[in-house]
Amino acid sequence: MDRSQHSEAAYRMYLIGPFAITDPEGKVLTPKSQKSQAILAMLAVSLRGSRSRVWLRDKLWSDRPEDQASASLRQALLDIRKCLGDARDVLVADKNTVSLRMDRIRLDIDEILTEGNTAGNDELAAEHFLEGVDVRDPEFEEWLTLERQVWQRRYDEGQFQQKFEPKLELARQNQEPTPLVPLTAINPGKNSGGTGNGAANDTASDSSSNVNSRQWVVAILPSRIAGQSENGQILAAGVTNLIAKSLVEGTDIRVTDFSFGGGPGANLSNIGVGNEISLATPLGIQLELTLASQTALIVVSILRLADHSLIWKDSCIADRAPLERGETNQLHGLLNHLIDEVNGCFLFRSEGGKLERETTMIEAVNSVFRLSREDLDRAERILHNIAAERPSSSVYAWLAFIRTFRVGQRFNAYDSTIVEEAQFYARKALELDANNSIALALVGHVHSFLFCEYDYAAGLFERAIKLNPAQPLGWDLYSMLHCYAGQPEKALAMAKWVQNLGFYSVHKYYFDTTKCISAALAGDHAAAISAGEDALKMRPDFNSLLRYMAASHAHRDEMELAGKYVERLEAVEPNFSIESLKDNRYPLLRTGGGKMLIAGLTKAGVKLR
Repeated sequence: MDRSQHSEAAYRMYLIGPFAITDPEGKVLTPKSQKSQAILAMLAVSLRGSRSRVWLRDKLWSDRPEDQASASLRQALLDIRKCLGDARDVLVADKNTVSLRMDRIRLDIDEILTEGNTAGNDELAAEHFLEGVDVRDPEFEEWLTLERQVWQRRYDEGQFQQKFEPKLELARQNQEPTPLVPLTAINPGKNSGGTGNGAANDTASDSSSNVNSRQWVVAILPSRIAGQSENGQILAAGVTNLIAKSLVEGTDIRVTDFSFGGGPGANLSNIGVGNEISLATPLGIQLELTLASQTALIVVSILRLADHSLIWKDSCIADRAPLERGETNQLHGLLNHLIDEVNGCFLFRSEGGKLERETTMIEAVNSVFRLSREDLDRAERILHNIAAERPSSSVYAWLAFIRTFRVGQRFNAYDSTIVEEAQFYARKALELDANNSIALALVGHVHSFLFCEYDYAAGLFERAIKLNPAQPLGWDLYSMLHCYAGQPEKALAMAKWVQNLGFYSVHKYYFDTTKCISAALAGDHAAAISAGEDALKMRPDFNSLLRYMAASHAHRDEMELAGKYVERLEAVEPNFSIESLKDNRYPLLRTGGGKMLIAGLTKAGVKLR
């Protein structure tokens, strides 16, 4: 059948305006059930027109027990087949997935974006995407909100293929974003990972006595402002807010804010010395701003509150005008260095001769990035203990993220158990706090790496970056999304920025790894090897790195070196093969860069099976 015959024979699905599906003769086949319509729409806009049964259940029956949700999904699929009649074979379902044969369906959004459309902008606005589909489930509403944003972005750009462009014009700190999902917290009143002062002060008095899972508290001290100090307090508040957000997101460090009233000449004589604050809050952070007409000297210090002794200090010079516009890019390297130093202070802080590493989320996160099976198990133990006492967005996001490591390192097979666990933890993370930038980034990675839901994940990453542009992990994982989506050049540009943000991080090897991967996929094998060598100094047995190092050396015809990396890889991963990589559904293998990776590994001598 030629293209024109195929086009005439196709069933048509309408997503702009009221949902509808018609056969080639124009007969309406639309199911009456809103959830049946939603299933068809969600399949149509998904990658390859396919979704898992678990994913569909979670989006449409999130408040039902699993057996009831499964029965409801089966009933909806029967309803769809009945309405489709002779076209019922367009819908394909097995015990794990539900799919549409997209080669037989034409979408109106494809036609609008590829062939042009004469309708007015108002008719094509985001709110008209699936107009009137009213499924009263918060998970579906979240999906619909993000899909409408994707549609609007695609239409504005005038193309169907999503660009996955990072939004570099970042929102000002005082702008409040629209929540992704309703904040229906599972444990109202408990710590939800937010940055509110009330929550911080509530935990300050009892966190030091918590023997099961230690929670440390940091004080933000009054800022010191000198020079041409007009707007100085506003600038200081913006920087300290970013510091506080970066401290509490991703770990269980709490922040107590003593910065109010800290004008020029503020001192610390009444804070910390000889009183209970120094017991519950061992560390303080102080910001110093020296403002000139066009520049600002920013100095940040970590102080021991018991005696006000200096632990650490660093500085940078930034242009004043961008700071006053709320643009903090020039400070991000300094602020991340500060956060890493604070984490280090708590990670190795001893009390009574014992290191309290087993009880903190900081240690759980460090265990995650040590990558071994035993370390991932240890991280889960710590996180579950913390979740039992203080369930938070960060805890569940890290639990979801661990699943990506288990699959990526081939410790666990990609199966329904991994998928269901990852979905459960990811959903809880966003329910507890939809404004935690770390949680958004981690959940975004889960959806991109495990589920290949790139549009949805891109929305989460962009939101994370807007909420906290100083956080390197969000940029890093967003870079990997570009790799999975077949855009390694953009991934590489972003990875270079991440290296600047995370230069002092204890997880720097992870950021170097992203640069190695993106450079290799982009064909810049010299840059890949350079970044990979840096990362291997910290993680010499990281199998993902060894794969790319072997492939890049093979592409450069450095076969002796390629062979050595294959030997190291086989020692770490004895059963590794090209087929095993494909079996684990490594998401980028179908891209041009992925094919280059497989060609390099094959040339280096990796066995096929």
